[in-house]
Amino acid sequence: MLSFSEIPAEFADFVAAKQRELAFNMLTSSAAGVVVANLAALVAGDATVEVLAQTSQAQLPLLVVTLIASVLSGKVENKPW
Repeated sequence: MLSFSEIPAEFADFVAAKQRELAFNMLTSSAAGVVVANLAALVAGDATVEVLAQTSQAQLPLLVVTLIASVLSGKVENKPW
């Protein structure tokens, strides 16, 4: 019986491509969410451009951490300690 950590050789390229695709989708949707939320707040008059710039600037480290976590999640193997 196969575990999730064991990938048959014929599917290795497919799995790697899907991991990259999922990481890209997660990062782009996260960034798009920040942009849309900021634009909605600006249009509604709930925020100034300065506040939105600060909000976007605060999100950058979170996006970097998400990117690092996405890359590392594809590299870590599940091994019993």
